[in-house]
Amino acid sequence: MRLLLLLLTLCLAACTNLSGEPEIIATLAPQVAESSWRPDVANGARIFAERCTDCHGETGDGRGNLVLADSVPAPMDLTDRDKVSLKSPLAFYDIITTGNLDKLMPPWRDALSEAERWDVALYSYTLGYDEALLADGEQLWRQLCADCPAPAQIPPLYSDAEYGAQLDFGESPADDERAAITAYLRMRSLQAPTVTVRGLLKNGTAGGGLPANAIVQLEYGNAEGGYQSAESAVDAEGRFRFEGIPRGQDFIYMLGAAYEGRLFSLRLPAQGLADEHNLKIYEATNDPRVIKVARIDMLVDAIRLNDLGAGLVVEQVIGIHNSSDRIYTSGRGFDDGREASLLVQLPRGARLMSGANAGRYVTIEDMADLPDSLIDTLPVPPGDAHEVRLSYFLPYAGALQIEQAFNNLLDAEVTVRLPRSLQLEGALQLIDESGDFRHYAGVLAMDAQPELRFSISGDPFATSSDDGGVITSEALLPLLFGAALGMVFFVVAGLIWRQNKAGSEIDQVSQALAQLEVEHDQGRINHDLYHHRRRELRDRLAALQSDNS
Repeated sequence: MRLLLLLLTLCLAACTNLSGEPEIIATLAPQVAESSWRPDVANGARIFAERCTDCHGETGDGRGNLVLADSVPAPMDLTDRDKVSLKSPLAFYDIITTGNLDKLMPPWRDALSEAERWDVALYSYTLGYDEALLADGEQLWRQLCADCPAPAQIPPLYSDAEYGAQLDFGESPADDERAAITAYLRMRSLQAPTVTVRGLLKNGTAGGGLPANAIVQLEYGNAEGGYQSAESAVDAEGRFRFEGIPRGQDFIYMLGAAYEGRLFSLRLPAQGLADEHNLKIYEATNDPRVIKVARIDMLVDAIRLNDLGAGLVVEQVIGIHNSSDRIYTSGRGFDDGREASLLVQLPRGARLMSGANAGRYVTIEDMADLPDSLIDTLPVPPGDAHEVRLSYFLPYAGALQIEQAFNNLLDAEVTVRLPRSLQLEGALQLIDESGDFRHYAGVLAMDAQPELRFSISGDPFATSSDDGGVITSEALLPLLFGAALGMVFFVVAGLIWRQNKAGSEIDQVSQALAQLEVEHDQGRINHDLYHHRRRELRDRLAALQSDNS
């Protein structure tokens, strides 16, 4: 033992700025081609609220908590348009990237990505814009240049003062008018692109019609920024149209229409928003013969819970098929307006662990001589899209008989996956043994076996000793020796990983430089912005190469 401790001790001991802005020579407002560069000011607002308000204040007026406590000097008032307009968004980006130690502002190069730094730079730069200023700018732009195409982008190396001074309408607007027009044009260029969402409202039931004065609603947005909604009346042919809908990569888009007291909805793909979409409504039926259980998938694993003890946890998906062209519901309702569509029974002895999510399910528990059950309140549309997902716990002590009854017609393909330490006996056949699991499959039909029934045996908690929490003396020495070797391995692996990480970052920066050259050659990026990014990437590459050497 002393020798082993000595070995462990030895192992542990072994572990131990820009050169100058480009000269502006243009005499007209620069026109920049559309490109992928569009800072997200909404994301910039989120970053500013999380990281900047302690110094800059919630409104950007420079009166944050640290300033009021005299912990840091007061920064520039970002709501002062006269001061901000003399600087450029590029200058804001540079100061965010490199920091300003004289004012105790830290550099954010490593904490924020390039895109995030641009987001917060443009958000900060536009804090002085208000609704009245932007409204005046739009009105003046339309009056003075009704036929002029608005610039897709304003290059970030131009301050508002520099860009506004170059605006030429054949007459000379006052300085405050130029400032309003410039603010409107810059803010417009930062708005997310929009799309027209259109489609057709149809009744999918043969002989069914559309309600008079039908309305389709579109809801869009995300959890961070919130959701918005728009409404469109349906014409005589059932067509609807939403114009000017913002396009967001992480947005959710959902169409909905109410019919006969039910809401019919359709989630739209973010990449296919401009396509025509068919939103279907259906007449209803309460004939249970149109419903059958078509698929049952079960994933079984062992688990120990403090309140329930040792047992099996089952993740189950039940696929339902509606053979009609009507939406199915039982016709029975709850006081809160929800309808009962399907009753799903758990195997006898099972305890429901999930399934009552989002108010969809109603659980039925602790009924004498009956298994726990749940009621699905979501009506079943035609086809195979309807699924019931649930998980439950089954006490287990070496063997278990699973019996699960169903209340609908059965013609189901059944698959069961369970650990290799367990065996299944019943009508299901072993089809695969791969990795740590066994896979069984079969068919459950009304005329053969009206309920799912099979037995499981084996010990998923088996260990090399009687108590899985005890390490025997015979196993202690190999474990300690393995731990010592593991320490040496991780030290060496860490050094290799650090070297590889540096090389990987060099590759990434080199690829970014190459991509920048391609975008510039194809005219997809402003020339001045290209030079600024190129200098930044080359400086980063030189620093990485120096560190790596």
